[in-house]
Amino acid sequence: MQNTPGQDNSESTLRIVPLGGLGEVGKNMLILETATDIIVIDAGVLFPEEVDMPGVEVVIPNIGYLLDRAEKVRTIVITHGHEDHIGALPYVLRDLEVPVFAPRFAMELIRRRLREHRLLESADLNLVAAGDLVRLGDFELQWFDVCHSIPDCHGLAIRTPLGTVIHSGDFKVDQDPVVGYPSDFSRVSELAADGALLLLSDSTYAEDEGYSGSDRGVAESLYRLIGEAEGRVFVSSFASQVARIQMVADAAAAHGRKLALVGRSMLNTSRIARELGFLDIPKDTLITAAEAASLPSNQVIVMLTGSQGESGSALMRMARGENREVHLEPGDTVIISASPIPGNEMAVYGAIDNLVRLGARVLHSRNSHSEKVHVHGHARREELRMMINHVRPRYFVPVHGDYRMLAAHADVAVEQGVAHEDVFVLTDGDVLELRADGGEVVDKVTSGHVFVHGLGIWDESGNVLAERRSLAHDGIVMVALARDATSGRVLGAPQVRSAGFVHTEQADKLFQDAIEDMGGILDRARSEPLDWDELERSVRGTLGKFLMKRTKRRPLIIPVPLEI
Repeated sequence: MQNTPGQDNSESTLRIVPLGGLGEVGKNMLILETATDIIVIDAGVLFPEEVDMPGVEVVIPNIGYLLDRAEKVRTIVITHGHEDHIGALPYVLRDLEVPVFAPRFAMELIRRRLREHRLLESADLNLVAAGDLVRLGDFELQWFDVCHSIPDCHGLAIRTPLGTVIHSGDFKVDQDPVVGYPSDFSRVSELAADGALLLLSDSTYAEDEGYSGSDRGVAESLYRLIGEAEGRVFVSSFASQVARIQMVADAAAAHGRKLALVGRSMLNTSRIARELGFLDIPKDTLITAAEAASLPSNQVIVMLTGSQGESGSALMRMARGENREVHLEPGDTVIISASPIPGNEMAVYGAIDNLVRLGARVLHSRNSHSEKVHVHGHARREELRMMINHVRPRYFVPVHGDYRMLAAHADVAVEQGVAHEDVFVLTDGDVLELRADGGEVVDKVTSGHVFVHGLGIWDESGNVLAERRSLAHDGIVMVALARDATSGRVLGAPQVRSAGFVHTEQADKLFQDAIEDMGGILDRARSEPLDWDELERSVRGTLGKFLMKRTKRRPLIIPVPLEI
């Protein structure tokens, strides 16, 4: 498989260009490019931290590189249905009309998103399954099963003019998963039997030794904990964790309880999973939240979203006493069947504090040492070694993770015999060029973040985010300047007002001093007409220096003209 049959690859080159997901967790998008063709693997979003990206809903990849080469793009291939792999599709497909290939579960999630964005009718969507073979220009793609924390996950074998590329997708080793299939390492070995050119492999837990663990252990723990609970049981997990829903449903049926699902994403995901046959829940086990409220406490389980502390989620609203569907009572048990994603810890533990204050017994990954309430969906180091040894690649590129994760995975590859000079730790925008005689990073292209808020979309070169950060940290100061509509001269003294900057009692004296400090520029503006842009710059600069000196803060300053 090292060479495409009948083709001379001595002059061929293959470019690997990550536009997202390398050097960060989320926003996955990877490009494989030859002289004439491009395929794109995944199109995901990154969920922002409120402190650094106030008001931003999601972050998507910058696809300028693809738009400049749109005539070469043959497809976007989706490995699985998590938002960090499919969430950017509605935005990408507005500008790039290309076919999308995805497995069944991911496809239903994609259809729902595209319908919301009114793009479904125009989209070219193609279902794929393990074993399918598709030829697109210089690339021949074949899919294989991998086990992850969502149904229907695939890795990819990609035959190129230079050789075979294996993309692991997000994967782990679980020989007996509750939902779906084990990672098919025998198939991986077959696909790489003639020698693989390159392995691109998931790095999310590359720093952790050992194995990620089986979901069967979680199923056993949930069964015991639910059986021991005297009151109601609330279980919170990712909505996409269909296996957790199945575990809780099985435990509910075994212990004579009814199961209510709460949260829009939980309800939508479970509906899709049941329609596709990934969930098997007896009809008499499922009830609504309203029906659950009328049953005795020891007959109810509620499964809800919010395991990552999302402010609008069902769990967080319940912890604040604001959830109209469900409320907590002393003696209830809450099981958080997930680990906090880095950056979400404060929100998660803040919610746990509130739940404990309300009288709940809360079990989570930090305090349930004797019970396994969660296992990760990504491979740890021993599993990563298995993937490397089954593929035996000439080149290795770690993907999906912060830089430290990528570097740790690179160390594993070198341990397993990949030559140090053939291991490339890339970050978003790097261009790796592989040839028959070697590989090297040859360029850096525009990548970075594109921010989405409602209908607004802007990239890092804009001023929106910088202004929001300034507002969030230091507030705003507005300077109203009356100007003669005919001559353009300033009339009288300016009015200065602020929001989120200084206490009201301090403002009058501070702003009076500020007006005096601007005396020179104001006197000039009263005696001669100044261009507004020049006056605005002068006021902003003078006032900014004064306020920094007096308060050690830099508010957003907005001069406002009042034409009279």
